[in-house]
Amino acid sequence: MKTTLLIDGDVIAYQSSFVAQANVQWKDELWTVHTDLALAKNWAIERFDMFKEKTGADDFIIALSDKNNYRRKLNPQYKANRRSKFAPIGLSPMREWMAEEYGIVQYPNLEADDVLAIMATDLTPDEKRIIVSIDKDFKSVPCTFYDFNRDEIHDVSVEDASRYHLMQTMAGDPVDGYKGIPGVGGVKANRLLDNEGATWATVMKAYKAAGLTEEEALMNAWMAYLIQYKEYDPVKQQLKYLWMPSEYSNEDKQRFSHIIQQVTGALNEDLSRPNPFDPLEAV
Repeated sequence: MKTTLLIDGDVIAYQSSFVAQANVQWKDELWTVHTDLALAKNWAIERFDMFKEKTGADDFIIALSDKNNYRRKLNPQYKANRRSKFAPIGLSPMREWMAEEYGIVQYPNLEADDVLAIMATDLTPDEKRIIVSIDKDFKSVPCTFYDFNRDEIHDVSVEDASRYHLMQTMAGDPVDGYKGIPGVGGVKANRLLDNEGATWATVMKAYKAAGLTEEEALMNAWMAYLIQYKEYDPVKQQLKYLWMPSEYSNEDKQRFSHIIQQVTGALNEDLSRPNPFDPLEAV
């Protein structure tokens, strides 16, 4: 059986650029920031080799995020806090180098995480695919996930993935710009799922107890969910539909179709944000 790694190129580009960057003081009041792209490239190559050795993989595919992100159409605050951060100055060159050296997979309006989740859930009987990243959100995808920061391999079942998604829907992720239920973190969310069942009914009960609406619960669920193969049209490279609770009837789903239709099918508007400050952009 062939084993293919699905590598989060966003993480590799950022980390390799960061480790290759240095602040240099030339005199008392003169500082500059330098990067050594050769060092960044070697760091990335070493990681790719290490990933293959660790997993016994035959090959790898690198995914990168598109500049546009459909989640911003639904929630303008999604990852909005990241705009003010300084990017390592080698970030854009490293993304370009990976594309030229290895080739990358990038889908319109999707993050690299979505691309990886789509490829990981589009399996053939003679192939094994392993997501390689540091993002805990891959625990919401039925897949094999190698967290290389922690050196942990997770085999995530369909049931465990669904439960993690429900937990994240309640707990939210303030770093990514969706808040979940105030006062409910991961520990409390897991306790609710343990005591009352890992179902959408448990999620809705907690949302209603906090005075929140069904639409707010679904919006958080959409922010937390990584797109899988069945929800994506690989030919047109468009979303077909968004996740909905399995308990919902067609009538239930129809109540929210006006929201879902905003991001499915052709989505040709510019949903990009200004990049973090990049001193090389004007060069």
